Amino acid sequence: DGSGNTKDISRRHQITVSLSGLITITGGKWTTYRKMAEEVMDKAIIVGGLDEKECATKHLPIHGYLKNTDFEAPLYYYGTDRPLIEETILAKDARFKEKLHPRLPYLKGEVLWAVRHEMALNVEDILARRTRALFLDARASMEMAPVVAQIMADELGYSRKWIDRQTKAYQELAEGYLLLKKKRH
Repeated sequence: DGSGNTKDISRRHQITVSLSGLITITGGKWTTYRKMAEEVMDKAIIVGGLDEKECATKHLPIHGYLKNTDFEAPLYYYGTDRPLIEETILAKDARFKEKLHPRLPYLKGEVLWAVRHEMALNVEDILARRTRALFLDARASMEMAPVVAQIMADELGYSRKWIDRQTKAYQELAEGYLLLKKKRH
């Protein structure tokens, strides 16, 4: 049901080799993925008796990279995926062009994109890890949660109970991110 918590996953990576020679890497961080790839390739060269070769990720652009990004364009942060989002989601249903909240730039269609193409499994995935709405405006993200849950449920075939559970869990999480006003004495 996508309710697992990612904070328990190790930030350090580990490479293991099974008896059959299967190489597995676990843990790690987005910011060290190139180093992780290099270490896996080095291990594969040793385990597989392959010819040594320099790791090719040093100059390989990450998915979505655009050389000249227009930071004023809507959905610019999707890079090369932007036209695909516009064609496959936004152009098909005008409702998905609507903002999730007036104070934030995120569109309803981005929820569908995250579910279909970025493996988002729950409301927290969308509002904390895909859009970063939780960190930009926790209160607005709390208001977005029921809408996000409904869009996800419609796409994934989940029940009203799932929507309610997801919304409640997200509200509880987001409360910890609210900026509280200090009382004056």
